[in-house]
Amino acid sequence: MDTIHIQASTSYDVIIKRHSLPHIGEHLQAIKSACSVMIVTDDHVGPLYASTVSKSLETAGYTVHTYTFPHGESEKNGHRLIDLMETLGQAKLTRKDLIIALGGGVVGDLAGFAAATYLRGIDYVQVPTSLLAAVDSSVGGKTAVNLECGKNLWGAFKQPILVLCDPETLSTLPKKEWINGCGEIIKYGFLGHPELLDHLRERPLIQYPEDVDSIISQCVRIKAYVVKVDEHESGLRATLNLGHTFGHGIEHGSDFTVPHGNAVALGLLIMARGAVAHEELDSAIVSSIEQLLVAHELPTTTKIAKDLILEEASHDKKASGSSITIVVPTGYGRSALKKVTFSELSTYCIM
Repeated sequence: MDTIHIQASTSYDVIIKRHSLPHIGEHLQAIKSACSVMIVTDDHVGPLYASTVSKSLETAGYTVHTYTFPHGESEKNGHRLIDLMETLGQAKLTRKDLIIALGGGVVGDLAGFAAATYLRGIDYVQVPTSLLAAVDSSVGGKTAVNLECGKNLWGAFKQPILVLCDPETLSTLPKKEWINGCGEIIKYGFLGHPELLDHLRERPLIQYPEDVDSIISQCVRIKAYVVKVDEHESGLRATLNLGHTFGHGIEHGSDFTVPHGNAVALGLLIMARGAVAHEELDSAIVSSIEQLLVAHELPTTTKIAKDLILEEASHDKKASGSSITIVVPTGYGRSALKKVTFSELSTYCIM
């Protein structure tokens, strides 16, 4: 078991503990009195774990409702958000009640944004069941849905009151979801943690899944520090967007057939090639990145057109007028923020 404290506008613990899901009611009792709870999940995760969570909550005295929606990034939209809001209203949840996000990043983003805005804000708990959500999206309070013109453009900062990660839930993930999570894990290595990259080079996670608990803890500790320093992304936290400037364009341009972690890994590689062209990165590091991606069965090429990737970047939240702040790899395990014009950005997009 590992417990990591997140210091933010609402401080909370991230509990990483195997076989903790059947005891979620007990963990919750320590911080939230019995109330009505809406479990938000999707049609992949719900059949596996919703009954376990519901039973534990009911045993602990909570009244449980469940909202299940079709899986997939395409469901993370305004229409789905409004449907969830209507369901919360019909269930007569009050400001003293609770939402539980049971699932991966899509579930966490949707449920978290609903919690941020329903009745002007109610409590919620993140229960990540995907590797990507466990290492990244469940922690830090960034919530959003997608608009037709871009990813995560309608959202809010809303910290959960608890993150409960049971690595046993990862045992039901298909291999492609392990691969997807590895994209975000590699990103963390380039944020000042070359020791994580060394570990992944020696023991690729998809070959050594027994390392996952310690990898999750390491990534969450990295993010905990970043959130403590810069909760609302005015500086340091923007480095967590490494790989995302081009990655979001790959995701959106593929109609989300390229999942988020894969797109982030590829976006990191493309940006690294651009950094070499600008003499900001040794070309040997690009080879190291390619080797890491191949070792984790992540993509190194894309058929998405450069123009489409750059068009998506024009809608990026880090854009300001005619410029955008990008995250550039500058060494093995190092990256830096840089403000460039959109004309300059195109010279970084080396496919």
